[in-house]
Amino acid sequence: MKRWQLVGKSVLGLAVLCWALAGPAWSQGRGQGFRPCPYAPYLCPTKGTCLPGEISGKITRVLTETLEEGMYPGMAVLVATKDRGQVHVHVGPVWFLERQEFELKPGDEVLIKGICFKTAAGEHLLAAQLTKGDHTLLLRDAEGHPYWEAWRKR
Repeated sequence: MKRWQLVGKSVLGLAVLCWALAGPAWSQGRGQGFRPCPYAPYLCPTKGTCLPGEISGKITRVLTETLEEGMYPGMAVLVATKDRGQVHVHVGPVWFLERQEFELKPGDEVLIKGICFKTAAGEHLLAAQLTKGDHTLLLRDAEGHPYWEAWRKR
């Protein structure tokens, strides 16, 4: 009888130890990347300036940039439009875009839907959907949550 009590207590102690050690791992973030509007997770720090937008034009330059310290490098493009001039478009993290069968290069005609915001440097767009020819790359859902984040609330 004492032997089974010892086994039961050992199993219970091991389960409590595993639970205690797993807590810090579960509390970590799900990675970095581009966030909607523009830099805080799922909220707009500049209320009233982030509006749904759509542009079409020709890519003039493809850039790699990091929005905040500690974030993964992200891809951005400069798009020349007829009505707005040059628009800076944040596309998404490089590691995510490299895994898609979708290449962007200067001279490509694109249609981009996303969230517009203005800064002192000019007009910017966070891409949610990018269409080139007959191919469409989905980057964010209707609420602006990036598709490269695995866990989503329904």
